[in-house]
Amino acid sequence: MNRKIGKSAVRFGPALKAVFISLVTCSLGLGYVWQKQQINTLGKQIKENEINLEELRRENKRRGDRLSFLMSPQQLDARLRQLKLNLEVPLPERIVVLIEQWETSQPAAGSGRGKKALVRTASR
Repeated sequence: MNRKIGKSAVRFGPALKAVFISLVTCSLGLGYVWQKQQINTLGKQIKENEINLEELRRENKRRGDRLSFLMSPQQLDARLRQLKLNLEVPLPERIVVLIEQWETSQPAAGSGRGKKALVRTASR
């Protein structure tokens, strides 16, 4: 009786080992395929984002060119005449120039930091 029980246990062990090895192999294969699919998906997303970025750069360049055209003195003068605003350049003696200077005072005792003060001077 003992021999029959022992022989069936011996035959069951290799089958279990083969099933375990095949499960590990299949799971590794599925993991590999899943990772490849993720890499392909991310590659497509990167490509789409690069195309979108290039399109946005072109649009930004186009708008920058348009802005510089609209800010040109000739264009502004033409627009003033078109809207009949009767604006003109002020005389030089009517222009006040503000010069901003940053001065650093001596650090306070124990603080280790200098205080900054904005000094504005008007010159004509």
